[in-house]
Amino acid sequence: MTPLRFVILFLPPLWLMAHVLGWRGLRWPLRLLAALALVLVSQAHAIDGWLFQSIAGPDMPAWLLMPQLWLYTAMLLLFCCTLFWDTLWLLRRLFRQAAVQTRADFAPDRRRILRRGGALALSLGASAVGMAQGLALPKVRELSLALPDLPPDLAGLRIAHLADLHIGPLTSRDWVRQVAALTMRLQPDLVCLSGDLSDGRPEYRAADGGSRARAFSELAALRAGYGVFACTGNHEYYSDYPGWMALYARSGIRVLHNEAVLLPRGAARLVLLGLDDRTGGRFGYPVATDVPALLAGLPGRADNACRLVMAHRPDTAMLHAQAGADMQLSGHTHGGQCLGMDRIVAHYNQGLVRGWYRVAGMPLYVSNGAGLWSGYPLRLGVPAEIELITLQRGQATVMPEL
Repeated sequence: MTPLRFVILFLPPLWLMAHVLGWRGLRWPLRLLAALALVLVSQAHAIDGWLFQSIAGPDMPAWLLMPQLWLYTAMLLLFCCTLFWDTLWLLRRLFRQAAVQTRADFAPDRRRILRRGGALALSLGASAVGMAQGLALPKVRELSLALPDLPPDLAGLRIAHLADLHIGPLTSRDWVRQVAALTMRLQPDLVCLSGDLSDGRPEYRAADGGSRARAFSELAALRAGYGVFACTGNHEYYSDYPGWMALYARSGIRVLHNEAVLLPRGAARLVLLGLDDRTGGRFGYPVATDVPALLAGLPGRADNACRLVMAHRPDTAMLHAQAGADMQLSGHTHGGQCLGMDRIVAHYNQGLVRGWYRVAGMPLYVSNGAGLWSGYPLRLGVPAEIELITLQRGQATVMPEL
């Protein structure tokens, strides 16, 4: 188990349980009941996996899943509040700015009760607001990317990029229909879907009571002159990968499995390379083992072409840049989902969390994601987005260098 996974699964409930069991203002039966509630809330994903066949996208009704996730995310926020106050208390003790602690410090005085009650109310409220933002429609973000060596005929090409739709138990058919309509209003020349489009199995329930396959089928409305292409993310492999791939194809989405398509525009060509996520290897599916060799066999700048790599995870960008890719589109991080938490997500993704980066000279865009995984459906300060990227020829767009 990785340290991050341990922290997420066990540290918050154990930390809060220590506070609950040590609170002398509560009688023992109430303390034990509160501790049991923390255990149940903190292990919601394990319980869902046992009862509803899937952790990534359980087959359970939205009306049951929503309150469960509200309490789960509230617990994590309460842990953050408690950790903040405990850190302040420890610093005060270390620098001897607090009075010597006595038994009275542990008494359930009004200030202590108000502080704990306020932290609980803040956590429950922030969780409700964050879930509402997480389940909202994505915003459109229009971007321009200038490349000095872009073939002139590719200037003005409009690329709609959507990542991490996570069509699952909290997604309705109407929501998918509106996302598709929003994308089509942008009039893109090309649509790129960079993985994690679905969760659970196609026949499992969506938020409106119909199947997820029925909700996903609304993506068939996506159209573009050069086509609609996708690469796999990690979530495609967790439940019925063959079933989802067949549904993607029926919906008019061509998944590029470590392969490229050449899209001509005038005398130039856009080379679109889609790479399967490395998670597929755990389930016996092929993964790209030699991306440099793949790129070496494709037309490049000398051939009046521009190479665009579509890969779910941004941490592959350095390898692709060094192999000769001209730009990359990725998702996976969800932009960090919450301000503050985004720094942790960046740490585990080589500093890449959202927006533009220049990696070894290659532009990389990391999307906030258009949807959200039902396991943690919370966004605070990091809205979901659909990107419309217009290619331009000219002085390179300024972006953080890595």
